[in-house]
Amino acid sequence: MKENTLIEKIVSHIDEVIDQKTDQGIALWKDLLAMHPADSAHVCVYLKDEQFQQLFLNFSKEKQLEVFEELPDNFKIKIVEFLDDSDKAYIFKHTNIDDLTDLFDDLSDEELKKSLEVLHKKDRQKVLSLLKFPPDSAGGIMTIDVVTLMQDFTVSKAISLLQRLKPNVDLHRQIYVTDQHNKLVGYIHLEDLVTRSPQKRLIDLLRQVSYVAQPQDDQEEVAKKMVHYHMMTVPVVSEHHYLLGVIPEDKLIDVIQQEAIEDAQRMSGALVTDSYFDIPFFTLLYQRSFILALLLVFESITSIIVGHFESVLTPFLFMFFAMLVSTGGNTSGQISAIVIQGMSSGDINSSNIFKFLRQELMIGSLLAIILSTVAFIRVYTVHYDLVGSLIVSISLGSIVFISVLLGASFPIGLKKLGLDPAFSAGPFLATIMDILGIFIYCYIAYLALA
Repeated sequence: MKENTLIEKIVSHIDEVIDQKTDQGIALWKDLLAMHPADSAHVCVYLKDEQFQQLFLNFSKEKQLEVFEELPDNFKIKIVEFLDDSDKAYIFKHTNIDDLTDLFDDLSDEELKKSLEVLHKKDRQKVLSLLKFPPDSAGGIMTIDVVTLMQDFTVSKAISLLQRLKPNVDLHRQIYVTDQHNKLVGYIHLEDLVTRSPQKRLIDLLRQVSYVAQPQDDQEEVAKKMVHYHMMTVPVVSEHHYLLGVIPEDKLIDVIQQEAIEDAQRMSGALVTDSYFDIPFFTLLYQRSFILALLLVFESITSIIVGHFESVLTPFLFMFFAMLVSTGGNTSGQISAIVIQGMSSGDINSSNIFKFLRQELMIGSLLAIILSTVAFIRVYTVHYDLVGSLIVSISLGSIVFISVLLGASFPIGLKKLGLDPAFSAGPFLATIMDILGIFIYCYIAYLALA
């Protein structure tokens, strides 16, 4: 709470902090420098572009680097645009190559060219090789600065090598082992270097890798495999099994979070692909209004259906439109969420789809009977209209069964077509069930009363 109050105070007096001409400005500037880099970055995101640029340029190179690493990508892009080549080179030199690649994916062609020109030749070649892969592929998210050992090394030699290199990368529990041609042959555990005999050769300690990713594999599929096999890292190899890089656990978390956000957006019909405040107002308005207008047009089909069956729709039957339509939407939304979550976790897959569908048909039938019975009791005990109660009850049972059927099969069908199953949830499936629900209700009323 104290840190948040200090951040608010700095932001409200930012001009004094930048100028450092008043006692308060100097004091707040010292407080800002003493802050954790994440808190300093938090201050920056509240500033106008001009204020942010002035403040960042006032930082020392070390402080700039610390704050840069904590800022969102859209702020990093702004920094790249206004820094001179010398300061840019310092930040690039001390930033992980994979993080740089993620940033470069968002730069304009002109800025990308300028940024690559200030990189060291070796790092530049690494980045260019990594940029060949789509950003949402295994090749796009893998780490290429990875420690590997050769299978002919002894435990003693491997330890000595690690001590001499002092690798500037995180050492994971799994250390991948290659042959002299850099082909992946397996892995050892970090503790093997401590518990095994110094003269033991690594080839005698090798463990088989449970899952190996190809660079073109989709990041979501790779994340599912990592979860399925309980792997903290996954090696990425070429067609001929040459080790290209490793996907660490922090990338797994990022992918799962990113895919969850995208699924939530698709389920709501709001495809906001960038940071909310970076999207122009009218672009945001267009993205949202287009989907809603399209759904509105489809929803208008219900008025045509009601107009066609108007002669048999009594005031009594009109009272239950909302109940029937909402039940259909709730039921389809419930099952589609179960399917999407199951497919995402791998619990529902090609080997058990038909078993899942058979079980859902049984559940759908029983749900239809249960809810139609509840509806009949509720309607009849209030209105004492036997025929009307039967129409409502039969209609609701039919709507529930079809909702379960569509909610279970739509995500699977979209997956087969190569589309994201999340598109089947939310307003899209609800709109389809509104139309079908009203048609079923009107048609059953027509059969009973015409």
